[in-house]
Amino acid sequence: MTTLNDKLAQLTKAMANGDESACALSFEKFCQENFQELPLPGENKLFDQAMWTASQFMPLTKKDEAIVKRVTGNMLEAISPVTVAVAQATAATEKSVFALRDLVGQARESAAAVWQDMLSAQQWQQMVPAGATRGVGAQLVSMGTFERTIDDVRIQVNLGWLIDENNLRVLLQAKDKDENAIPEVEVRINEQDRGVVFSRMTNQDGAMVAPSVKVGPGQYQIQVYWSDKVIETPFFRI
Repeated sequence: MTTLNDKLAQLTKAMANGDESACALSFEKFCQENFQELPLPGENKLFDQAMWTASQFMPLTKKDEAIVKRVTGNMLEAISPVTVAVAQATAATEKSVFALRDLVGQARESAAAVWQDMLSAQQWQQMVPAGATRGVGAQLVSMGTFERTIDDVRIQVNLGWLIDENNLRVLLQAKDKDENAIPEVEVRINEQDRGVVFSRMTNQDGAMVAPSVKVGPGQYQIQVYWSDKVIETPFFRI
């Protein structure tokens, strides 16, 4: 019987022998064919390495490009007058809250697509899609694995919702362009009304692992701080 590690070894070999385009396509095909077995970041070193390698060569899809154009167009239209722009931005923020419960409903596929669109609009690239449910003592709905690069720093996040406890699972990895770990990157969970409800720094390996953060009902986003930079995820509702 072929194990997941056997498949990952074959994937690693194929990616090493292919060009940039083939490398990205090989990883994408692997994720599609082995969706139910995909490990979380940190669980399998072979998968982690393949994901990091492929992410360097994945261009924007036509769908991603359309989202970028739409967001850019909206920004240009909102430049003048300033008062109208602020009002529109505020209204957009209030409406742009993703309901996690939709990921376990009948429309979970369309909900996963909405979450991906929201991530793309904030320049996050989704590596592993949302919506997979797995048992880890409590029912966990994955919000996927996504990453964003600013300057030479790449931040990769895996986010999940523990349904039974209304807790969040957050795994984060910070690396530079040479794949060196970046410690002392602050990861926050921010609630719209209560402010910061969780904060932790990455360790010497550039990792931050929070398997079960007690949060309860509310509207949350993940914030990442380092140097003079800050990046945020879209808001999501528990």
